[in-house]
Amino acid sequence: MANDHDFKDDSGLLSIVLGLVVLVSMSALPATIGWYQVVAG
Repeated sequence: MANDHDFKDDSGLLSIVLGLVVLVSMSALPATIGWYQVVAG
């Protein structure tokens, strides 16, 4: 039971972390494209 509970906690934490990473990536994507266009000229 304890192992199953730990697994569910880890998988919930993983999905939260993945969600945060996706949010940050989506927020940073326009800035990254803008910087790339500036650097690429």
